Amino acid sequence: MSSEVTTHLRTMLEVSNRTTTSAAHRRLLRAAGDAAQLAGWLAIDAQKYNQAEGYCRLAASLAEKSNDRALRAYSLGVISYTHLHAGDGKAALSVLDTAQGLAGHGAPSAVRSWLCEATGEAYGFLGQPRPGLASLAQAERVFDGVSTESAPVWLGFYNADCHAARLKGRCLTRLREPREATRALYEALTLLPPTFVRERSGTLIDLAVAYVQMGQIEQACDAASQADTLARRTGSGRNRRRLRELLVGLMPWTDIDYVQRLYRQVLLN
Repeated sequence: MSSEVTTHLRTMLEVSNRTTTSAAHRRLLRAAGDAAQLAGWLAIDAQKYNQAEGYCRLAASLAEKSNDRALRAYSLGVISYTHLHAGDGKAALSVLDTAQGLAGHGAPSAVRSWLCEATGEAYGFLGQPRPGLASLAQAERVFDGVSTESAPVWLGFYNADCHAARLKGRCLTRLREPREATRALYEALTLLPPTFVRERSGTLIDLAVAYVQMGQIEQACDAASQADTLARRTGSGRNRRRLRELLVGLMPWTDIDYVQRLYRQVLLN
C-alpha cells in the first residue's frame, strides 16, 4: 500500500504543476498534502522515521501553499509522532508548539484535540505529569466539539469515541497513570470495530504496559499475546517492535512460565 500511495502522490504533484486554474490548483495541492501525510503514517508504521518526516514536511509545505492552516498544523503534529515513537518528548513538544500556534482557535476541534493529546504524551516522556494531565484534560474538552461532519477527511479516524478513548489510554500510560489508563483502554477495545486490527493491537500493547506498571504480570502477558497475534495479521513492524520493547520491561519476571511463553511467541515464531 505504501508504494501505491507514493505513486498516487507523485501523479497528483505532476498534475498540479500543469494546472493553471487557481481554485483547482489549491484543491490538488490539498489532496496531495493529504496523500503525503498518509505516506508519512505508513512510513512510521514501517519504522522509516526519516522518510516519514520527509513526507510530512512535504504535506506541511503543500498545505501552506494551499492556505490550509489546519492541514499544515496536523502535518507538523504527525512529525511530532516520529519523536514520540523515539521517546523524545522535548523534540516532540518543540514541533507541537508550532503546530498548536498554527491551529489556534480556528482549526477544527478534531485537530486541536488531537494535538493536545500528543502534547500530553510528550510531557509523559519528560516525566512531567502535571502539564501532561492538563493537556489531556484539554484534549477531552475540545473533543466534545468533534463530529463526523466537522472532522477533516484526513483526520477522519479521530471523529469517534473509540479513537479518543484509545489515545487517552495511551497518553495515561505515558503519564504513568495505569489504573485510569486501563479503564480508557478497555473502553476503546469495547468500541473499536473488529476490522480495526492495527488499532486493536496497539491498544492491547498499551494495556499490557499499564498492567506492567501495576505489577499485574499475568494480565500483561495475556494482553501482549493477543496484541502479537493481531500485529502479525497486519505485518505492523511498529507494533512488533513495541512488543519487543515490552519484553525488556518483563525481564524481572522471566522465571514465570507465562512470561517465558510470551517471550517464545514474540521472539521465536
